[in-house]
Amino acid sequence: MAAKVVMVWDNIPQARPSIQAHLRLLASVYYTGQNAANARWDRKNDVPREHGSADKVIELYWGCLCILAGMEVELDDPFESSGGQNPDVIATATDGTRWAFAIKTLADVAKPTTAAKNRRANIEKACQQIERASCDKAMVVVNMKNVLDHPLLRSTGAFPNSTVAQWAVNAQIGQILQPFYENEAVALEPIFAAKHKAAPVVALVAHTAVVVHTPAHSRMFTEIKSMFGASVPTAREPGIGTYGREALALAEDLNHLVQTVG
Repeated sequence: MAAKVVMVWDNIPQARPSIQAHLRLLASVYYTGQNAANARWDRKNDVPREHGSADKVIELYWGCLCILAGMEVELDDPFESSGGQNPDVIATATDGTRWAFAIKTLADVAKPTTAAKNRRANIEKACQQIERASCDKAMVVVNMKNVLDHPLLRSTGAFPNSTVAQWAVNAQIGQILQPFYENEAVALEPIFAAKHKAAPVVALVAHTAVVVHTPAHSRMFTEIKSMFGASVPTAREPGIGTYGREALALAEDLNHLVQTVG
């Protein structure tokens, strides 16, 4: 994330005002990393602390990706937030299209079937946010940092290379999503069909850090960054006036920045 922020701040000064509020938020957020899970609540000196503001860090990350993609960005103010009423990021493309992104950070839920219902509920809520937005097109973004089993990925020892590590992360994501696709995804089809602003595509973002062997026969921590565009087919897709493929192409462009900047 730091690389994206610095790239924006140093090279696109006209975009600085749009990210300043979220940069101030970083000073008060205990959990800022996207490559590790964080608890919603914990205690320090026997005083309970709530960490919901950590979810807003992904808004800064996504906003910077859109800025680096050449879009003009508006971020929902993290201090005077709309309380989930507005999309978290609105980005205007060079052709004037206003894209809205409703971003949800999943909570770690132990029971797979309950976790699948939680994922569906988050996507439904994101679609409701999008429908209220002043935008032309939109996409739901799901941050998976809290549902990845980061300790498991690191406990297997050093991976031979980054490609193998990426395969391991992707395989875990597949396991996480399996109960969702088996039991809940079908319920989203009519929602996406009725909510005309939201493309039937969900961008899944997952970062972690693992140990990888280097060509010099040493080992080092390496960040593994994944982003998927998961389609939710509807009766209208593909068809005239739909833009699921356009949303997937945009997700692909943003993923290129995820992988190449920093």
